Amino acid sequence: MKNRRLLAGLSGLLLFFSFPVHGYGIVAWAALVPLFFALKDASPGGGFRIGFLAGFVAHIGIFYWIIYVVVHYGYLPVYAATGAMLLLAAYLSLYTACFAMGVVFLKGKGVPLFLSAPLVWTVLEFLRSHLLTGFPWGNLAYSQYLYTNAIQISDITGIYGITWAIVLVNAVLYDLLSERNQHRRL
Repeated sequence: MKNRRLLAGLSGLLLFFSFPVHGYGIVAWAALVPLFFALKDASPGGGFRIGFLAGFVAHIGIFYWIIYVVVHYGYLPVYAATGAMLLLAAYLSLYTACFAMGVVFLKGKGVPLFLSAPLVWTVLEFLRSHLLTGFPWGNLAYSQYLYTNAIQISDITGIYGITWAIVLVNAVLYDLLSERNQHRRL
């Protein structure tokens, strides 16, 4: 179980580093691979917990700046601002947790990862951006802001087409790496 948590945390860190400020958007194309390895042979409930951890690590990193904004412009104490940011990160992590649980559940029903992962992530990202008042910050497609040639497809598909492509590549990379490991001789 410890390895699963480490892999989930690694995915969270990779997602964090793929967003603006760091400028490593290329990392997003493989950031979910450790999460997929952590989900191998997990139950849907276990997948939920693993996904929550990955999302929590990612969202703490992505939204760290909210503490500064709330303290300096909202005039709240640091502990209140930190609590607000952690609550936001926990809320957003529920989407990553539902993604992981959904992928594990669908795998149990025989749906391959390269079909389920892009669909589930993209649908959840769309819902997160539109439910209630919506929260479109931190969408996976935004990590590609430096790669203007690669994101031209958004003219046709919107940001969700880019998100779908990123998650598809992650799923295919996982499938290739896990198949390679299965055929390795001792």
